Amino acid sequence: MTKRDFFRLLIKIFTLYAVIISIFTLFPQLFLWNQIFDTVTSGLIFIGSILLLVAFSILLVKYTDHIINFLKLDKGFDEETIILGNLNNEAIFKIAIILIGGFMIVENVPKLLMDILNEFKFRTANQYIQGHDVDYFWFGVNFLNVIVGYLLVTNCKPIAKFLDKK
Repeated sequence: MTKRDFFRLLIKIFTLYAVIISIFTLFPQLFLWNQIFDTVTSGLIFIGSILLLVAFSILLVKYTDHIINFLKLDKGFDEETIILGNLNNEAIFKIAIILIGGFMIVENVPKLLMDILNEFKFRTANQYIQGHDVDYFWFGVNFLNVIVGYLLVTNCKPIAKFLDKK
């Protein structure tokens, strides 16, 4: 694998990670902003955020070689190739997708379990628990993050094949 191929791979993995994290952290936060701002302002912020995310993703994927040239990422190495053993691009994408999905699962399962435990305590308590507010929105977001993380881990091969297209 050449240095340029390695940095192309890293930029695509970073783009995938940024898009997934943005979808599952930024967008739920923007839905909550709808309560703070009026609907026109929150709609403009939401549409602007989506357009910025799409533009950022297209910029990183389409113009990868320009980014590598501009930042001179492939300069200053002693050798032209990087040896990663038997790993090809698809295998590296699989590892990255499994790591991203695993991070999503590991980050959100404790939150989900805590929400379930708190809801169970609230429902079974004979008296009102002061300061306990049921937040079903974040419960749903955490549940969705766990499901998407699981789907990323279990379907890493087709996703890696899709990302490995040139």
